[in-house]
Amino acid sequence: MNAEIKEKWYFITSRSAPIVLLFLLISISLFPVYSDACPKISNIDATQQMTSLANDIRYHNYLYYEKAQLLISDAEYDQLLARLVMLEKCFPALIEADSPTRTVGGGKGGGSLVIKHDRPMLSLSSSTGPEAVETLLRRFSGGKVQLLVQPKVDGLPVELIYETGRLVSAATRGNGHIGEDVTERVREIDGIPHLLTGTFPDRVVVRGEVYADWQLLQKYEKMAATEKYATPRHMAAGVLKSQKPNLAAVAVLRLFPFELVTTGSVRSDLAALELLSEWGFPVDLEQTHTVRTFADVQAVYRAFLAHRDEYPFAMDGIVVKVDDLSLRQQLGEGVRAPFWAAAWKYPPDTARTQVLGIKWAVGRTGRRTPVVEVSPVRLGGIQVTRVSLYNDAEVARLDIAIGDQVVVALVGDVIPRVLEVVRREPRDMVYGGTVAQISEPALDACLHDSPVCREQFLSRVTYFASKQGLGIKGLGRGRLQKLVEAGLVNDLPSLFLLKVEEVAEVPGLGMETARSLTAAIKAAGHAEPFRIVTALSVPGAGPGRVEHLSRQFTSLDALLASGQKQLAGLPSTDLRAAKSIQRFFLSPGGQELLVKFRKLGFL
Repeated sequence: MNAEIKEKWYFITSRSAPIVLLFLLISISLFPVYSDACPKISNIDATQQMTSLANDIRYHNYLYYEKAQLLISDAEYDQLLARLVMLEKCFPALIEADSPTRTVGGGKGGGSLVIKHDRPMLSLSSSTGPEAVETLLRRFSGGKVQLLVQPKVDGLPVELIYETGRLVSAATRGNGHIGEDVTERVREIDGIPHLLTGTFPDRVVVRGEVYADWQLLQKYEKMAATEKYATPRHMAAGVLKSQKPNLAAVAVLRLFPFELVTTGSVRSDLAALELLSEWGFPVDLEQTHTVRTFADVQAVYRAFLAHRDEYPFAMDGIVVKVDDLSLRQQLGEGVRAPFWAAAWKYPPDTARTQVLGIKWAVGRTGRRTPVVEVSPVRLGGIQVTRVSLYNDAEVARLDIAIGDQVVVALVGDVIPRVLEVVRREPRDMVYGGTVAQISEPALDACLHDSPVCREQFLSRVTYFASKQGLGIKGLGRGRLQKLVEAGLVNDLPSLFLLKVEEVAEVPGLGMETARSLTAAIKAAGHAEPFRIVTALSVPGAGPGRVEHLSRQFTSLDALLASGQKQLAGLPSTDLRAAKSIQRFFLSPGGQELLVKFRKLGFL
């Protein structure tokens, strides 16, 4: 609190001036609260920054909770959220009603049926370090409090509801208030009781984490060589939300129960877990530890970390909870996380390996990214053979070359990253260790197939057909490559001109595959124009930005025809995306695409 505010507060409290107090409270709500941590920016700039951060967070929430994808690490996500929280504290009058800091997770999910939760399913305050747990412990003014420590299972949270002992519904967390109905799939998971045993109340609400069992997953991957998941959590989410999953994949799933929501007369969380065990839930009380001090928490954290690979589930940290349920009620809950629990995340999993090569990967927009090929190592259940270096500056920073020994980490349990070079080969004996500067590709580069464009065009058309694009089922990179090499797909619109007979003649496809592919392509042609724009991978206009623009313009034509006056009211990030889309469709390649898609009746 600075000197000026202190003086105002002293005047108010000493003179008991209600009018001045009212004025000060109003001014605090209307104007930025400046402190050493608050940036000295205008309300307009703050609004733009907060909107941009909120859109980015919503987009990554959507990918994580609904698509089981992770484009950034947990630490990078936490930085985005922390920046937004700081700006909202500094500019409280500018907070959006639907800010990600006031919501949990993503949308309702991909299913058509949703279920309302008994009470909100919140996230946990977390940190890759003890900070979140230390903050939790500081909330207890009465001395030592009994805490429960459990593994933080990396799966998909669900809520199960039982009426008169019978399982009647199951839902994912969704946005925290409503979740996707996954009752049918949950009934198929081994170990989840359909009927409760013993003595139980008429209504029981239980929460737990659906995870992929490590050993069962390894057996499944050997059996189903064509179906791979990035992480065990991806598998749990993908199978649980699937309309028609492979039964062998469902058999891999298990439940880790962590909370009885309808506690009744139960006074502690530990007693509630014991009840769940009596009623038939797969509760392993040996994985729940009672502690009272930070030193106790730290000891359990280290023990779990040391034996992390011995548990049947993927574990990305520990959860620390207040055991006394009445104290939980006193501590309360925020809009995003409870004040009676916290998570302490583990550092990234690491391994040492050798650099076999450094090559360029060409993305759909033509961006060239240096990629390190390494001797295969297994991290967090994933076999790592290639690690992106993001740009040539990262290569220079690491001074990395073929033959070097490097430490590779799995950031966010999904993104491989080179942390450091621990042993270098003599540089006069190394070849291929330097990365040449490559100029930025043209906005409309490689919209056609050609020998020089083959890799980029394949990346572009693969994204166009993927779930992030138009979602054309069964049309992955392998099949697309066959169609391109057969001369049937030479640009994006040509996909929609494919004939069943032509596709059936491509080696390895056949008539049945040809019929299903052409039907899926035809169905994808009914997508909204803005989704087609997203699928085109316009540089500078990512999915989150395009989605935001689709809510601000009545049509794609309205966006393309808008001038400086209409664009002036957009946040800076949306303005850049809008101008990128306009420039793209004004380019020769973009114009050609627009004409061809309009002939097909799409744009």
